[in-house]
Amino acid sequence: MRRSPGTVAVLVTCWLLGALLNGCASGPEVADPPGALVVAAGESSGVYYRYGRGLAEALGAELPGTSVTTAITSGSVDNIRQLADGRAHIAFALADTAAEAVAGTGPFDAPVPVRAIARLYTNAVHVVVPADSPAQRVADLAGLRVSIGAPGSGTELTALRMLAVAGVTDDRTALTQRLGVGRSAEALAGGRLDAFFWSGGLPTEGIQELVDAVPVRLLPTDDLLVGMRSDHAPYVVEQTIRASVYGLSADVSGVGVPNLLLVRADMPDDLAEAVTATLFGHQADLVAAHPEARHLDERSAITTTPVSLHPGAAAYYRAAKPGVRGG
Repeated sequence: MRRSPGTVAVLVTCWLLGALLNGCASGPEVADPPGALVVAAGESSGVYYRYGRGLAEALGAELPGTSVTTAITSGSVDNIRQLADGRAHIAFALADTAAEAVAGTGPFDAPVPVRAIARLYTNAVHVVVPADSPAQRVADLAGLRVSIGAPGSGTELTALRMLAVAGVTDDRTALTQRLGVGRSAEALAGGRLDAFFWSGGLPTEGIQELVDAVPVRLLPTDDLLVGMRSDHAPYVVEQTIRASVYGLSADVSGVGVPNLLLVRADMPDDLAEAVTATLFGHQADLVAAHPEARHLDERSAITTTPVSLHPGAAAYYRAAKPGVRGG
């Protein structure tokens, strides 16, 4: 989309004044605004949902006449499937799940045509056990009652990989269940589970409520980092959950996976650029929705491996940071 120097100046002025006045649009005009947009988020007690609601409200303000709603979903796999079949237009997803989607492997029967708007923040993998559990590492979960996340979630995919790297495989199978974070927390508190996995931002509401209700611990998973990187995803990173996040007694070193904001590949370029501009123009509102939005940064947002940037998003980054190329 070509802009005159005067138009660019107006947009820059709006972005600078927006946080103070909240009176100017934070992105380019969309030639043919859609009647409705659906943001596929996640479980109602997870970070995706709160972040997604904040984004939906911001987009609603920037796209008059467009109804923007947030869908409660099972998580990353479900979100990408909803993009693929047209039920959703924007979705949150873990990078390792997105890698399977673009390759057409794992839970996806064929490559899914998605593009990235931004890298948002990094999920921390939580492995939660009762405080008096004998388990000290993921390898100790063999034979125990373990929830690996809701069906269709990124947590499920990550948990299965971590169990495999830890050697909890066919001959040492954990007694797995597939529950979301809310139901997992309830089952653990009620003595019906011995452990559960959750991949989420910090803090996750469902985890905080559990910590406040019953004595629990988080297992360190840093011993699995090398194996996860070599066997599954080179972009898996080390992620420490600080004691202060949940009021625990000590920091917990573990595994993290980046989160991406994805859209359908056929989203018009001007709309994708507007979504990207809204993301950054309304960052303060998103931080109010969930503190993980404070990690949103144009320098790291363009690192969306394994998904290519949408051309509209790339146009935004080129204007914001000359020399940035999408792809």
